[in-house]
Amino acid sequence: MANVDTLPEILRPLMEGPSIETPRCAVCGAPWPLNRHHIVRRGAGKLFRDGREVPKPTVMLCGSGNGGGCHGLAHANRLHFRWVRAEQRFNRPAPPGSGHWEYLLLPEPTKYADALAMDGWGRLPRGRRCM
Repeated sequence: MANVDTLPEILRPLMEGPSIETPRCAVCGAPWPLNRHHIVRRGAGKLFRDGREVPKPTVMLCGSGNGGGCHGLAHANRLHFRWVRAEQRFNRPAPPGSGHWEYLLLPEPTKYADALAMDGWGRLPRGRRCM
């Protein structure tokens, strides 16, 4: 099968952000237990650039996907992430891939499209690029 993009348009901006590797949870700072969370769910589809599949970015979160902690909140659609591109400055475009991650923690499960329209997004406080 040919390399066909199947990733929904709303998720494509997330694919521009780097993975975040931290020694603690990138959201709350908990030291343990830690697991990598796929910011774009593995089953969400695929995106290709120059004939190669683009890897989905991950973030280190506490807890587990089917349990508690920030990882559990992300899987329950209560913790969302978005990539914010760097703005153009001094009449020069921002370098490709420049920007920062933001997160939104909600009291109830919320669809990503609805979360994007909400206030309260904050910069990921402990984020660090994964080399």
